[in-house]
Amino acid sequence: MELSWLEDFAELAAARNFSTAASARHITQPAFSRRIKALENWVGAELIDRSSYPVALTQAGETFLETSRELMRSIYRLRDDCRQQAKTAAETVHISALHTIALANFPGLLQQVEKRAGPFNTRMNATEFYDCIESLSLGRCDLSMAYVHPLGPPVLQTGQFVSRKIASDPFVLVTGTGADGEPLFRLEPRDDAYPLISYSADTFLGKVQTDLTTQLARRGIRFQTVFENTMSEAVKRMVLTGKGLGFLPRAAAEREIAAGDIQVLGPLPSEVELEIRVFRKIGPGSKVMERFWNEMHEVA
Repeated sequence: MELSWLEDFAELAAARNFSTAASARHITQPAFSRRIKALENWVGAELIDRSSYPVALTQAGETFLETSRELMRSIYRLRDDCRQQAKTAAETVHISALHTIALANFPGLLQQVEKRAGPFNTRMNATEFYDCIESLSLGRCDLSMAYVHPLGPPVLQTGQFVSRKIASDPFVLVTGTGADGEPLFRLEPRDDAYPLISYSADTFLGKVQTDLTTQLARRGIRFQTVFENTMSEAVKRMVLTGKGLGFLPRAAAEREIAAGDIQVLGPLPSEVELEIRVFRKIGPGSKVMERFWNEMHEVA
């Protein structure tokens, strides 16, 4: 069954004349008649009473007409919706990023890019490190934003990707503060372990955190996990309650640090600067993605 058959049938139902309907459909009358007959064969019932003049619809034809009209409206609405979505997708930059980068770093980057190149439509998928890699590899996003550090997994350092550094973010150990503004914890050796708001070990920041806590343990500063999760925002909120210490990319807590609600502890055995890089696959992308890519520069 073809959509054109339904359109032919609707035209014939309105004109009640094969010649007039064929002319309106811009085809010959024999071809038009064959298409009506093909529709009837598909339905398995006669839809047109050809014995009368002008022609009339059979009872089956009356039933089929109303439903076929609704079906055509639905199909054309579906087509228009799909076309609009395709147009929007072609004009949108699809990005996958780690949760922390999506919240703390991307808004500033987008603001800087739009100052130079005008507004962009962007769609952000905030996810985990390996999901970012998979999304970029499979073409589900145009760009992927992730941390890069020797202590983390080097999965994106392969030949199918190119990257651009857009920022650096210190990875710091933080504590909440009391009503007097003093830190709830101080970083110094003690007999018992410090309560740690920890990242899951299989996350990017979890791997960096593990290396730092191992170094601190050699100085007599030990940690015991009291809460574990995968997101910096959750670490920050638990630190603010006084539940324990936590490691954060500094950008994730910049406002709280400035307000005095969180304090940075240190010095750490080694200073960790997380590179924030934007990755893309080698090869041409959409026009809007290429324009966005070309306008990205390192942001303080």
